[in-house]
Amino acid sequence: MSRGRRAIAAAACLCACVALAALPPPARGALTLPPDVAARVGAVDIPVDLIARVTAAQHISPARARDAVVRDALFAGEARERGLEQAPDVQREISAVLARRLLHRLHEDVASAGPVSDDELRAATERHWLDLDRPEGYRTVHAVVRLPEGADAATREKATGIAVAIRTAVSSAREVALRSEPPRGAGGRKAPADPAADAFISAAKSVPADGLEIVAQPLPPVTAAGRVLSPEPQRFDPDFSRAAASLAARGDLSAPVTSAFGVHVIMLLERIPERIVPVEERRRLVRDEVVADRARAAQSRLLEALRREAMVVDGADASLELVRIEP
Repeated sequence: MSRGRRAIAAAACLCACVALAALPPPARGALTLPPDVAARVGAVDIPVDLIARVTAAQHISPARARDAVVRDALFAGEARERGLEQAPDVQREISAVLARRLLHRLHEDVASAGPVSDDELRAATERHWLDLDRPEGYRTVHAVVRLPEGADAATREKATGIAVAIRTAVSSAREVALRSEPPRGAGGRKAPADPAADAFISAAKSVPADGLEIVAQPLPPVTAAGRVLSPEPQRFDPDFSRAAASLAARGDLSAPVTSAFGVHVIMLLERIPERIVPVEERRRLVRDEVVADRARAAQSRLLEALRREAMVVDGADASLELVRIEP
């Protein structure tokens, strides 16, 4: 056989062997075909349900589907007669196609395993909490008088006094906040430019630090529980977060608040409304992701079971000699 004809036969063997690999053993000695068998090619029975699946998948008539499957079976029989299915490249391709089919079947099985459970919904909601279960957020600007590690009572008292002075100084920023609206897109995850925040920072930095450090900056929105409205896991100090959540309207100022970082003065720039998607709508939105998670879990369980059944055969040393070890 020429190389071209052998390649054609090998390709036909691949398609046909994959299509027929899962067929049941043929009925022996039957004079007529059973009701569930559409055709018989040599020793191979072609089930009616296979014809139905080909008809649906390729959108052709049952007669054309039957003829196509019969043709594949004829090619497969000839390829097996010539031993073409034993060629290493054909074996690799068959294994790859069957592996993909197995993964597809796993996905089909888990998709039919029922609706999203409460546990699956909780896990998916936690991954997408910003879109599905976001509490109210508070966008702020603050000035903090940093406390050195191990600061004594006198230093803490001095820091509180500076914070009181900052609160007085930033009252002008409060007026700016009351005269202006939050800039468009201010509820996003990146703190935008805001004239009230700029005025607050300028006024806070004008207060003498008296040997301590003053940091003034706008901050991303945070929940009352301290969770930053951001896809990256980030939390603020709980004392700071509670103080921010206690402010009611744009321009409201907190009293000096002590946290693990120092003594803060906080001004509210904007309250970010909550976004709570109803449970059943949430269940529908996450279904595709949950099915994919189920399929990955089923695949992992299958691989683990196959690894437990794996056997070590002779010749391992020879195989290892083929592995290149980099110095």
